[in-house]
Amino acid sequence: MKPQKIENYEQYIQLVERYNRKGRFTNDYLQNEAADLIIHDRLFALCGQDNALLLVQKEGFYRVYYYINNTEELLVLPESELVAEILFRGENAPEAEVKWLEDMGFKKNLVRDQYFAKYASLTQPILIEGVKIEIATAIEDVLWAIRLFNTSFDKWSGDYISEGQVPLLIQENAILIAKDLDGNRLGALQFEMRQGACWLNHVAVVPEARGKKIGRGLTEAFIEQGHVDDSSRYMLWVQRQNENAVAMYRSKGFVPMNKSTLSMIKI
Repeated sequence: MKPQKIENYEQYIQLVERYNRKGRFTNDYLQNEAADLIIHDRLFALCGQDNALLLVQKEGFYRVYYYINNTEELLVLPESELVAEILFRGENAPEAEVKWLEDMGFKKNLVRDQYFAKYASLTQPILIEGVKIEIATAIEDVLWAIRLFNTSFDKWSGDYISEGQVPLLIQENAILIAKDLDGNRLGALQFEMRQGACWLNHVAVVPEARGKKIGRGLTEAFIEQGHVDDSSRYMLWVQRQNENAVAMYRSKGFVPMNKSTLSMIKI
């Protein structure tokens, strides 16, 4: 079945009103993005009698948002790579949503957990000798960081950053770059202020520099960028399977928020 392009915001609202019934399962948190996605021809729909999918066109795949009112009704999916994320609290994702997606050919991929901290609860930074961390202002540094992020994580569970975002990332001072004293790039971190908190969106270290606390140094620089006072808030998502990163964030003072996502993919 071929997804149908959503032509205007009113069409999106009508779809939500039709399928957002009492007792439904949904992961649709597109409300703040829907208008922009429609303007750029990136939002599509695939609808049944009781269930509907919203598909956001990404680089080479669709990200899927669903409304499930009848777990017996399966939809015929397009011949494309697809990823859906199930939001949940506790240890395990809701069985009904997992099974519905599995019945349509999706498989479990990765779990990410949300972490939170206030500045006052964070441990003091450590000095990492021979490393300089600064805001990236050069186009070539920001391009390098984007390519590092996009090749360090699987495209389905991470957020792909377009190289067209370079001017905005420079304007917003959103990229930190770690370099050695010879100017060799070691790692990068991207962050933003959102919902009253400083969010760590991406962090990656080149393979040859891993195990040298570069990720910790970048995280500590990110914390200082967001610091206003002791009540300054920080948020991040981390893959549960990445035990080293989880241990580092916990040692810094980040605590889990009991909010997780399970990505499921069909490729």
